[in-house]
Amino acid sequence: MTSLASEVSITQSAEFFGRFGRFGGTVEQLALLLGDDNLMDQWVQSIPGLIDAHGRGSYEMTIDAQLAALRRANNEEQWGLTEEDFTRLTSSAPAWPKGRSAYRSFRIRFGEGDEGVARTFEAHYARIQHVFGEGRFWPWERLRSGAVEYKGEPVECLRLLNGNHTHHAVVEWIVADCNTNRDRESITAVRDTHSLADELLVIAWMFPDMIRAIDYDKLPGLFAAGYEVNVPESGGKAWQDVVVVHFRCGSRQVSVRASGRSNDDSGLSVPRLRE
Repeated sequence: MTSLASEVSITQSAEFFGRFGRFGGTVEQLALLLGDDNLMDQWVQSIPGLIDAHGRGSYEMTIDAQLAALRRANNEEQWGLTEEDFTRLTSSAPAWPKGRSAYRSFRIRFGEGDEGVARTFEAHYARIQHVFGEGRFWPWERLRSGAVEYKGEPVECLRLLNGNHTHHAVVEWIVADCNTNRDRESITAVRDTHSLADELLVIAWMFPDMIRAIDYDKLPGLFAAGYEVNVPESGGKAWQDVVVVHFRCGSRQVSVRASGRSNDDSGLSVPRLRE
């Protein structure tokens, strides 16, 4: 039987003791744990309950790990971020936020205005596809980023709730709460200027294990209510939908699609930026 000590790397050991100290652990406490089998047993046995209470564990990432994920995305997708961008992000990173549903992530926007909104959506949509891989991403052809021709007329299909004029090229840190607004009359009733749009797509590819753990109970599906979607084929009024990151528990597939903004299903949240 393989021992835990042989499976844990030096880096993991250093990170464990670093976090132990960062959250108030002391040398005296460590000595007590190592010197008392009963105390160590009680501590280990308490861990599953703590993980469950925390919502299936924490998806916290270090600043270095997040910057590495961003660098990998930048290289593979050819986004054109510079070393100056990474240097600035390294020096400006906020602490990991408190709260089991809070995430430190990025706002990564390309281009300006209408063109920029479409370009940014397509960039993160493609990154989600690449991160989850072939067979694990279910595309929805009625979600489009730009204009389409419908009944002989050009029809816009995606825009920001805050207005496309607010879209500017940027890469910066954000903090978001992803378990908010589950108890609601509708998405319309709770969405506002702090609702996530493309920021939620970044969270989807930055934290794929969190998306794969969505069960619509402890971890909800996620509405990007900072987007407004027009689906002309639906035959109803325009701009009645919002983007949603949805996980199919049975087939283990993730999809980015649209759903009506009258939705009141508590199995899905309407995440927002932390002010």
